[in-house]
Amino acid sequence: MDNVIIGKGKLAGKGVYAAKDFEKGELVVPYNLKELSQSEFDALSHSEREWTHSFWGKIYLFSEPARYVNHDDNPSTFPDLDRRGNYALRKIKKGEAITIDDTIELRHELDTFLEAYEIAVNSRDFSKIEPLIADYATFWFANDEYSGKSDIKKACEDIWSKIQNEAYIISNVQWIASNYWVSACTYRFKYSGKRQVYEGHGTNVLRRIDGSWRIVHEHLSM
Repeated sequence: MDNVIIGKGKLAGKGVYAAKDFEKGELVVPYNLKELSQSEFDALSHSEREWTHSFWGKIYLFSEPARYVNHDDNPSTFPDLDRRGNYALRKIKKGEAITIDDTIELRHELDTFLEAYEIAVNSRDFSKIEPLIADYATFWFANDEYSGKSDIKKACEDIWSKIQNEAYIISNVQWIASNYWVSACTYRFKYSGKRQVYEGHGTNVLRRIDGSWRIVHEHLSM
């Protein structure tokens, strides 16, 4: 916290300000992310839950001062998830507000969720897919509809039995609607096995439930 200070702002009345000059490309606010189990999230107060984000299908708690970095349409820093911190987009003077474009942070959440989902499907292990879908999810594959996790599990296992050693690939993702609570995307998908290939268009609707993004609807059409 030596390089920045917490002052007045729009997040719980707080914001973050530079305590020194920063050069373009310099790390301004590091992320000290704490991964939470579902039970740890459930034990948080409602006010503390506001400072959690979901990346790769997992819940992370942001600590101070990163949690208080405000949004601005012309931000002073870039939220770099890979490097775990906000990096200066330009020279920042001492006393200047440290801000980000928080729509980028949301896109990090959504894109990493799809990455985790793709990996889970390729594992051919439904126990890895299950945490990423809602209990009441509905999946439409071709002309069939599957409701609830037990039906969706049967559908997945049926596909795996038909396509051996397949690779499931999601590409050309377009987020057609996104906010903190509900988001939707379209994409191209491809199931590629040794003898069979299924490909087409997909649509997913996601909802933030108990701290994590989960699929509430999926529609695959070929």
